[in-house]
Amino acid sequence: MGTSTFPLFRLSGKSPAPISLLRVGRPSRRYALSGRQSRGAIPMITSQRSFRPSIRSSLAVAAISTLVLAVAAAPASAAAATMTLSRAGGASGAGGTVIGTVPAISNGPATFVAGVLPTVQFQYMASATSTCATTARAVQEIAVSGTTPTGGVLTVDPEEVKRISGTKIAFNVPTEPYPEPDVNPNGLVLAGGQKTAKWNVCVYDSESATASTLLATSQYTVVLRPTITGILPASSPAAGGQTITVNGTGFTALATPITAAIGGTALTNIKVAANGSSFTATTGARAADTGLALTVNTPGGTVSSLDPDNNGIDDDPSIPFSYTNGITISPTLAAAGSLVTVDVLGAGFSQLSFDHGSPTTANAHVFLVNGTYDAAANRGVAECKNASVISDAELICTLNLADSRLNPVTSASLPGSEIFEGAYTLTVVANGSTSAGSAAGASIVSSGATFTVGPY
Repeated sequence: MGTSTFPLFRLSGKSPAPISLLRVGRPSRRYALSGRQSRGAIPMITSQRSFRPSIRSSLAVAAISTLVLAVAAAPASAAAATMTLSRAGGASGAGGTVIGTVPAISNGPATFVAGVLPTVQFQYMASATSTCATTARAVQEIAVSGTTPTGGVLTVDPEEVKRISGTKIAFNVPTEPYPEPDVNPNGLVLAGGQKTAKWNVCVYDSESATASTLLATSQYTVVLRPTITGILPASSPAAGGQTITVNGTGFTALATPITAAIGGTALTNIKVAANGSSFTATTGARAADTGLALTVNTPGGTVSSLDPDNNGIDDDPSIPFSYTNGITISPTLAAAGSLVTVDVLGAGFSQLSFDHGSPTTANAHVFLVNGTYDAAANRGVAECKNASVISDAELICTLNLADSRLNPVTSASLPGSEIFEGAYTLTVVANGSTSAGSAAGASIVSSGATFTVGPY
């Protein structure tokens, strides 16, 4: 038997403290106590008979001490991970798939362990500081007092939960009850007078109400499905810049602002009312058209003004939007007999092919009109020639106010005739033919298109 050394500990206070070492070796002779024993000193072995019990006693003390140390050194349970959701909320009762992602753990096991299907629950928030329960809860009917939640727990059907990796899961927002068929039959919905409701998303390693462990947490907001009840005004000049008000429901923004567009052209400067029932916005430039849909993208989904109640059924009057062919010009006045370059702002100019020849061709033209353009009867007193398209929203042309007057009915040239003083409307037409009728697509009469010839 070789020689070994065992530590002995005195068990007192918060942690065991080593007292001394006991050396154990093969005994070759009888031993006697020598010297006095002081408190806490290790007694010397007196004989082989007393030696063995002392070893056993020392080993027992060492084992207990090691156990105490192991317990003291054991780490506490890891805190639940903060989970980021692929979307911060959704419409009441709409369901949909959500991806949840947690940070990777560099020196420990993954949050979502392989072979273990996570349990996902939606637990009601009694206040803004409410958190997930430490263990999974039994399902509970959604209940509110006015708009304040007082109850509600929903468990996602395990068949609608997928572990993607150690840091990512996918699950569907409940639209049906589970596991109790009569509890929350419509899934996660608003109740009472709620317009929005926040829920804790809680992920556990099992459904057990006593033995499950909370793995990850997040929050999800339920909102109203958006609808549109009105648009004021429901038209804009082609150049845009028109402020409109959209009334409806469900316009509340969450993590990102809502967006909206008319006929594919984005609205800007969107400002949503605090109650989420209306917003104001500014129209962008767009070619003139009618019957356009105003669409709004919200956390609760997308709504179109052509299906304003957002039920997918054509059972309600649509609210179409129109872009009129309006323009603005600069300058807005010039001296009689002068030559002036005019800057025209509008929309859709890149779609037009301007003619630099006869004013009666079926191509696009810019006319100076006394009143409202009529292809067959009031075509204008002059043409703004050499039209050059700068962009879809801008063109320039040249007015000769000295000797380029036209017959307003036939557009026949009147050589040497000066443009009379007065207020006119600069008008862009898509088709200059005298028989074009409505196909002429003339820009509307507006104050922005007024051009005055005077004695300046």
